[in-house]
Amino acid sequence: MESITQENNKSSSVSANSPVINISGKVEPKQSPTRGKKKPVSAPPPPEPVIAVAPKINPATFPVISSRILLKADVPPAAVPRINPSDFDQYLCFLCLDKPATRKRVYHMYLSNEKDLERDTERVRKMYDNKKDLKIVDRTFMVTLCARSLCHRVQKKLTDVAWNKQKNIFETDWIGERDVWNLSERIYKLQYEELAKFFNYIKFLSATNS
Repeated sequence: MESITQENNKSSSVSANSPVINISGKVEPKQSPTRGKKKPVSAPPPPEPVIAVAPKINPATFPVISSRILLKADVPPAAVPRINPSDFDQYLCFLCLDKPATRKRVYHMYLSNEKDLERDTERVRKMYDNKKDLKIVDRTFMVTLCARSLCHRVQKKLTDVAWNKQKNIFETDWIGERDVWNLSERIYKLQYEELAKFFNYIKFLSATNS
């Protein structure tokens, strides 16, 4: 009786360790479950980088931002009423006059904006009403990013003209009918230098992630 029991135990142990036969006929060993192993703990996700909030740029803040870049000063341009965005357009203006007695061209340079352009031009024109030796021949207006900055560049770069003490009026030789056009081309070139300076600064900020 005891021998029969031992044989049954032996046969059950052999069958437990024998491979399992699938219906397909392939023989696969029975895999014993692993014990005592824990699932690997995943590392915590890296912290999200802090992204600086870009300053809000709108018609009200852009003149201040451009002045800081071009003039390197925190003094903003004179505020204008917020009727529409074009009121913030800045102008560098020239009143062009002839001086026949000495064959000279006279240019009065002044700053204005879209809203006050006519009023400022009329104010400058009235300054020459009683000056018989001068004759108004033309007016030139240039829209700029920063009128004060372009004005400073004109005062610095135009060294072949005769400036007054305030450096807002200068004289040139009377050469021909295209004198005003030639001056405008020179001012436009200076304006392109201002734009290049502005955009190069933007490129620098972008390259340095400032």
